[in-house]
Amino acid sequence: MLKFFVRFAILCLVINFSCVGKKIIPAPMAFQGECLQGLDFDNRADDFLIDSLQISSGLKERFDDKTLDMAIALNVIGDLEKYADGNLDRLEKLELKTNIYGKIAKMELELHSLMSAIDCEEEKGEQIASFLEKELRKKERNLTVAAIITGAVVSVGTGILLATSSLQGDNLEYIAIAGGLTEVFLGISILRLDKQITINHRRNVLRDVYESSDRPDYFPPSTWYYFNSGNNNKEGISLKEQLISRWETYNMSDASLAVLLSDGGNYSSEMLKGRSDMLDQLESQLGLINKDLLYFLNQIEQVN
Repeated sequence: MLKFFVRFAILCLVINFSCVGKKIIPAPMAFQGECLQGLDFDNRADDFLIDSLQISSGLKERFDDKTLDMAIALNVIGDLEKYADGNLDRLEKLELKTNIYGKIAKMELELHSLMSAIDCEEEKGEQIASFLEKELRKKERNLTVAAIITGAVVSVGTGILLATSSLQGDNLEYIAIAGGLTEVFLGISILRLDKQITINHRRNVLRDVYESSDRPDYFPPSTWYYFNSGNNNKEGISLKEQLISRWETYNMSDASLAVLLSDGGNYSSEMLKGRSDMLDQLESQLGLINKDLLYFLNQIEQVN
């Protein structure tokens, strides 16, 4: 009987140490996959910036900086100046208005395509985080059951041995100590449970927004310009700068920064949730451009 308890304790300790520490598992599916596929915009990203040199004093007097900055992003400075000319006939004005509205619709469609790709990565991150949490709960449940069984076996077994008087003195103490140590180690294992997953994201949206001054190929040129411009608000701080400031304050830590800004690595569920939060904030920040597009549209409608 003593040999049984010793073997049981050794078995529990082996199980315990096999579960302690970080366990890295590969991603069951490709992480990025379809999310950013198909988003590849023309390399002539700076063509529309020529518009910024063509703004006349008349336009500056008639429209505010936000409207003019959106006109630069849309590449319609020339059309806007003609449209504001009171000497145009009705047909000419309608043609210019149609062209401007077409540019607005194109920018809006490109913007929503990018936001959908970012949302796709965000949702995948949350899904994998949930998968990891389920795996951790399963392991925690198994260890908890093992600890309960260990305590029950030691307690019941010791009582039986006492009742039958088959063991006395030191032997009973050894059994109690072995059982107690096993329970302790199982409890520590539960506290130290950790599981990570390896995912790859060579096209790293977070890194491109945080570090790059050049437009990533999946970012529409008009959206990238407006996102980086500080000319569309009174504070002179771009949407990108506002976002990065919040990231650095609330989301970025030294422990996770290297992985977040790399081509991929080992993620815990908390790190995946943090990455998804950052992508969600990026998507929301890009969504503000829609608000400014509506503002630009209203300014056009007010032109007589």
